[in-house]
Amino acid sequence: MSLSIYQLYKQDENKYKLNLLAGRQGLSHDVAWVQVMEDADYGSFLRPHALIFTTGLASHGDPHWLEGFVESLLDADASGLVVNTGKYLFASDITAALKARCEEAAFPLFTMPWEVRLADITQSFLSSLFLMNREEYRAITAWKEFLFGVRGSSVLSELALTGWKEEGPYTALVLSGPDADASLLADSKSFLNHLGLPYFIFPYKDTLVLLLKGGLPADLVSWLKAHDRLMTGQGLTAPVLKQLPDSCRQGQQALVWARLHHRSWCYFGALGAYALFFSQPDDQVLRVLHDRALGDLLAYDEAHQSSLYATLEAYLCHDGSLKGTAAQLYTHRNTVAYRIHKAEKLIPYDLNDWEQRFTVFLACHIHRYFEILEISS
Repeated sequence: MSLSIYQLYKQDENKYKLNLLAGRQGLSHDVAWVQVMEDADYGSFLRPHALIFTTGLASHGDPHWLEGFVESLLDADASGLVVNTGKYLFASDITAALKARCEEAAFPLFTMPWEVRLADITQSFLSSLFLMNREEYRAITAWKEFLFGVRGSSVLSELALTGWKEEGPYTALVLSGPDADASLLADSKSFLNHLGLPYFIFPYKDTLVLLLKGGLPADLVSWLKAHDRLMTGQGLTAPVLKQLPDSCRQGQQALVWARLHHRSWCYFGALGAYALFFSQPDDQVLRVLHDRALGDLLAYDEAHQSSLYATLEAYLCHDGSLKGTAAQLYTHRNTVAYRIHKAEKLIPYDLNDWEQRFTVFLACHIHRYFEILEISS
């Protein structure tokens, strides 16, 4: 949920007589706060995505004051600017160059006549923000219960009130990284508003959860990948709302994989056998297969500080090539052959039989999967 500049601009059929001069492309910007500001030096203290009102009280007749003021707002990641004209600033003070700068930056620039009281419009906009934040808080609470806890009919009814019906499809993305902060949350809302997609985004633990109704737009994928060091896990598409918790969980698991492999994007459906491992309701079957194939071998390695398992795994990855295994491990070929011969005595499978060999290789992947779980826990 988000409150955009466009929604504020159009509410009450613009009874506050706002006139948009430039920056129409930025009307989708999310508004996190509304603030009256007269001093450009205060820009460093602004909350990101604030909609700013000014009378130009501090301009003192400087014809370039407004240009510098706008630049300070752009540096502070403000959403837009409303200039209260008629006393300290006039429409003639807004130059063609300033309008062009706002157009270039997709920064909405409005004028508002002096007879409209600042207290009235800011109070009205802040009330809208308060109501939106209250609705968003209720919706976030319902989403967290639905995705990570209770999935009862009362929760579904609460979500239905926000427009999320049973019919899908739905997609879940889980975002993480140094850029996954309040600024990214606001930027994401602005970008999604621009795309015109039904969505919901909220923070959860050290991630952002993004829920989309419908498919995944290529523009959104490109935009997320453009954020430095941001990682994204994508779950499978949920055909109905009741399956969205599974998609969200898959997105979390895909994010774990992305973190471990230093990838900016990971789709759960591309994880191969690991998607099957993650999909198990519990690890009992995987544990039995793993322990039967590798238990004695791993115990031997631990007791003797040896590397039979690492050699066996590399050997299987190289399809039984002693030369390839030796090159990977920087070990003499004869040493590899000796270790494999010793490993074969510790596993209850014949590596010369393709089906039994596959079982051992699968057990090695399960071993990696358990390591992933241990690292991510």
